This record gives sequence, structure tokens and C-alpha cells, in this order.
Amino acid sequence: MDSYADTAEFYDIAGRSYWKPRAATLTKALSGAAGGPIVDIGAGTGLVVELLGAALPAAEFIAVEPSAAMRAALIGRLLNRPELAARVTVVPETIEAVALPERLGGAVACGVLGYLDPERRRELWRMLARRLAPGARAVVEAIPFPPTRVVRPIRVGAARFGERTHEIWLGSEPAATPGRIELTTLCRVRAGDRVLRECVSRQEWFAVDMNTIVTETAAAGLCSRRTGWDLAALWPEGAARLDARTSSAAESINR
Repeated sequence: MDSYADTAEFYDIAGRSYWKPRAATLTKALSGAAGGPIVDIGAGTGLVVELLGAALPAAEFIAVEPSAAMRAALIGRLLNRPELAARVTVVPETIEAVALPERLGGAVACGVLGYLDPERRRELWRMLARRLAPGARAVVEAIPFPPTRVVRPIRVGAARFGERTHEIWLGSEPAATPGRIELTTLCRVRAGDRVLRECVSRQEWFAVDMNTIVTETAAAGLCSRRTGWDLAALWPEGAARLDARTSSAAESINR
């Protein structure tokens, strides 16, 4: 079953507002990409591929996306951008099933770590440590929802289409299994004050915070540096460290 079948049409409504303030950080982290393609793990509708494709006109990409609904939007985006389409290979698999090249010029994993149990994350970190080319970086996203308290749904995006407004809301609560969250996505279509359509998706995610990323990646031989409130850059140059300022910031997130 495609968990994004009902919500994919709303994804960009939230995604564009999310990536707008992070675009410079992401492109700067990956601007040194060389020696291979950039793999986007969980490419979704292609927002990140589009952003990086514009900033890095010589880069090639592997867009890994198992959801058919998300890939439909990704392919539609690429069809409208032939120059970018020529540089993007779309793979309908999970990252474990993809035959990647020996050298990667970079990697992105945003909105995806929550799906990976600890062993699958360790496999991901080891793969990045082996395959990232010299000077290349990976950018990964910590899960912004805490596993110990309820976050009431907040509207993270809205867009007007003709006489109707599409909205997307996100919230979370602790899952029955410690260290996990139940993420709730509410999508709604309104005409004025009248709700015409509504769908709710609930998924259980692993609560992968910044401290977890730092600890796990260090064990795999990756360095880490915080590049934003919820983003970290990784590279294979020895044990991971955070400076005092970054450590304090990471601790404040996880309280």
C-alpha cells in the first residue's frame, strides 16, 4: 500500500515553504559535489532535485522514491524541465535495493530517517562512509517531533486553487513503542469555511534526533556538522564532533 496515495497532492504545499529558507544551506553543503552523482534518498515530488539541479548545473542525480504517487509528481516536474530530466535517474525502490555507483558526489536524506530502524540507519551511514567521494557531503534531516510529548496539529502549508483552498497539517504523539512517534498528516480542501474533502494519514516513525544522528554517524566513521535547525552535513573524515555551540543547540532541541 502506498502511504502517500492520499497526501501526495498536498506535499509541495508544505515542501516549498519548508525548503525556501533552507535552500542556501543545502546548496552550499553540496556545492563541492564531485566524483559521482548526488543520490536523493526519498526524493518525493522532486523539490530537492529541482533546487539542487538549478544550483549545480553540472551535477547528475539519482532520485530514489518508492511511492508511485510521489514519483508521478516527480516525473511531471522533470517533464517540464528537459535539461534537468537529462541529469536525473528515477529509481522506484527503497535505498537498500538500489545498486549505487562506487562513488557518490553527495547525498540527501530528508523526511526519510523516521522510516529506518536502527540497523537500517547503520547500514545507511556505513554506505555513505564508503561511497562519498573526497570532498563530498551528505545532508540529512533530524525528525523535528519529540517522542515524549504531544504536538497538536499545526498548519504547515496552504494554497489557493480557484475557489478552493488546500491545506496540510502535521502533528504527533508518542507511539506505544518507546523512542517512536505517531505522525499525523491531515489534508483538507475548503471552499470558504466549508470543508469539502479531508483525509488523515497516520504513520509510526522512529524519533531520530540530532544527537542520535551524531552518535550513529560517528560510529560509522563520519564527521558531522550542524547546518541548520534540523539539518546536518556528513562526510567521511574520521570521528564526528560538534563544537560547544552546536552541542548546546542540539541539546536544546531534544529537551
